[in-house]
Amino acid sequence: MTVQPRHWACLLALVVLWGSAYLLVEVALRVWQPAQIAALRIVAAAAVLAMAAIAGRQGLPRRPAAWLGFAFIAIVGNCLPFFAISWGQQALESGLAGILAATTPVFTLVLAHWALDDERMQPLQIAACVAGFCGVLLLLGPESLKAAGGSGERLVAQLAVLGGAFCYAAATVGARRLPGGIQPLTTSVGVFLVAGLFMSPLAADGVAALPEASAAALLAMALLGLLCTGVASILYFYLIAETGARFTSLLNYLVPVWAAGLGVAVLGERLGVMAWLALALICSSMWLMRGAAPALPERELGKKKTGPQARPVQSVEKPSD
Repeated sequence: MTVQPRHWACLLALVVLWGSAYLLVEVALRVWQPAQIAALRIVAAAAVLAMAAIAGRQGLPRRPAAWLGFAFIAIVGNCLPFFAISWGQQALESGLAGILAATTPVFTLVLAHWALDDERMQPLQIAACVAGFCGVLLLLGPESLKAAGGSGERLVAQLAVLGGAFCYAAATVGARRLPGGIQPLTTSVGVFLVAGLFMSPLAADGVAALPEASAAALLAMALLGLLCTGVASILYFYLIAETGARFTSLLNYLVPVWAAGLGVAVLGERLGVMAWLALALICSSMWLMRGAAPALPERELGKKKTGPQARPVQSVEKPSD
């Protein structure tokens, strides 16, 4: 796999979109409940993707196995984590939520080790997991850990974000089992159509609050759904299909840095020394995982065809939101 400048451009665009989502959720929470935010961004993304599919004359698969896979990714990879992270951000700074969500590759590595025969952990990857979880423990901090037996609202919020990261990892591993030959845009459309159908009742409640929303909240929700969810989904599946999972996992080094920087620069948030040390540990763990990652097996490389439209998402190793 040769990484081209367009792949780096796509990667950086995803960093900006996904890293900005935490800030936008923070603004949207001033008007909507977490479940409504998750529903509205999913329905908005589904509309964008459906229009893109119509414009590109992309059909949808008819195989039941494909739709079962779409349903799994829709619920586990979108509905549950979108809600969990939005709910957790009610009691957390957006930058801290972005750092906690950066544990996704650590969870992916562990799940893939047990679920996928060609993703066994190596010693360096195990060291990466230890470093990543040490970073999470630093973020939780002794005060939050002590609060586990009491009210513990902040600890529960952090665990909710970690739960969202775990869901992202489970969906990533599960996506490896999707039927082959499905194009990135088709996968995105199928996943968000199912997710939108599932979340439509909650989206209706969110729509009812639109007249009362401020201009800032409306803009935040529009950007969150149309760009950070809809357009980003197309870019993500395209990047995996073009470059493979290992290059795409670089997202997880850069997204928390962007999210934390936005929280400080725009919202005036202040992250303590321990939070920045935790970020360094988590990013170090991801870098170790990248360094220990094996190349694509020859049997997988042999399946890939030339041309971006000929590369099914499932013919590459999945990584790591």
